[in-house]
Amino acid sequence: MKFRTRGRFNVKRWSRALVDRVRGTPFDRALRAARRVGRREFVFGWNRGLGDIALGLVPLFARIRAELPGSRITLFTRADLAAPFQLTEVDVLHVVPALERGAPLDPAAAAASMAVPLPADAVVFADPDPTRWLDGRRREFAPRLRWNAEWNAKAEDLVPGFDGITIGAHVNSETARYYGYVKDWPETAWRQLFARFPDTRSVRWLLFGNAAPAQFTQPNIVDLRGRTDFLALLAVLRTRCRILVAPDSGVLTAAYYLDQAFPLEVISLWSDPRQGVLKQDCPSPNPELRHLALAGRDEDVRNLSVDEVGVAVAAALARCAHATGTEREPTIAS
Repeated sequence: MKFRTRGRFNVKRWSRALVDRVRGTPFDRALRAARRVGRREFVFGWNRGLGDIALGLVPLFARIRAELPGSRITLFTRADLAAPFQLTEVDVLHVVPALERGAPLDPAAAAASMAVPLPADAVVFADPDPTRWLDGRRREFAPRLRWNAEWNAKAEDLVPGFDGITIGAHVNSETARYYGYVKDWPETAWRQLFARFPDTRSVRWLLFGNAAPAQFTQPNIVDLRGRTDFLALLAVLRTRCRILVAPDSGVLTAAYYLDQAFPLEVISLWSDPRQGVLKQDCPSPNPELRHLALAGRDEDVRNLSVDEVGVAVAAALARCAHATGTEREPTIAS
């Protein structure tokens, strides 16, 4: 295995990988020690992205459950991640007040400041490193996000029923500033895509996101940005959408790993295909999910043409129309 940084051999990463292969990762060693002395309390701090909950933490939780039955997992995180963690196997969840993304998080210090007692013998992971700890074992503990059917009701007041086919669109990953490359398809491209599938084609678009900096006024667009919490967004996706078009994002990851059987065509848009669900390389737990990944030329999502995405959407619409017995299959508007 070779590691390079800017064309040079990365000795530090190579040495670390060698140690991990010989002695095990820090996570491996912690689990061995816990098994040896009978520890069953695990505490995690998490102040990173939404998507990495499923991609990174959920497999780590699953491994703890598999190797140390009866374990108890406690987690400290920021407020906007409280709802996503309801889909995981966390036993106790603590929201750290006023915690901003990226700020240092020491679970022991947070517990003390919140007057939360921690077991004296707990194994504490203050800064989990799933990328390193899952290397070579990603498929062994495939992510699964559990779903409570009672949450489906959250969609009822937001989005009425529709006789045609509903497409969800996550038009902005909203996390691009945390990465060193472009993650989002251009706004102009989204507008052109929407125009190719108007209401006369029996299509309705639902826009997902936390905020709506750009307005889309096409008649068959329902803008839900800023109008849903995380569980409501997934409820809408679960009960209303037959297709999802999204960049590499937490929304895409959550939809892909939702442990529910429901028909969903996912079209994902990428700059770097070595990230996210593509890097995880695990099948969705949803047996009815069909996924098509589209990567931009030269690893830039902006190089994906509207024609490429439009053809993928039209094909998905045709399959949906056939499955539902719709007489007139939606096609691309000229």
